[in-house]
Amino acid sequence: MKGSYRRVSKLMALILRHKPGEFGVELDELGFCPLESLIRALKKRFPWVDERVVREIVEGDEKGRYEIKGDRIRARYGHSVPVVLDQRPVKPPRLLYHGTSRSALPSILKEGLRPMGRRFVHLSPSIEDALSVGRRHDPRPVILEVRAEEAWRSGIPFYRPSERVYLAPHIPPVFLRRNS
Repeated sequence: MKGSYRRVSKLMALILRHKPGEFGVELDELGFCPLESLIRALKKRFPWVDERVVREIVEGDEKGRYEIKGDRIRARYGHSVPVVLDQRPVKPPRLLYHGTSRSALPSILKEGLRPMGRRFVHLSPSIEDALSVGRRHDPRPVILEVRAEEAWRSGIPFYRPSERVYLAPHIPPVFLRRNS
């Protein structure tokens, strides 16, 4: 994604996941808002943005962060504002991964993975994706191996809003092992 589109995408995430009200956008219970409402908010910072640009960002997003249905748009995951997850739980693969900072490791090994300011813990199906996420917090992140299938069998629900992301409400430390 080119630089200017990346900046627009980051603002879209901020609006659709965390601060819709600050930008005059109202989300419904599933996290959708009118596409035109989002475009109006984006134009305040990026006057050149139009529907074509937003659709290109959504279609080109490798992580499947956004979804457009008709004339409405939403973030599929990553919310700190309350939205209803309209997905059914899925059986995860045997292992998933989570990239984190070295400084967070002691707390995670004691308390497990918690969503912190979000609604769900984000997990990756590949070590590479977990590394990419972890590098946002630490240049040498720690990769945790999550025994996801075992956690699922114990009653923890998992969701898959996109090909590269799984969500869970909490992962207790018993299901975690340091991978790197």
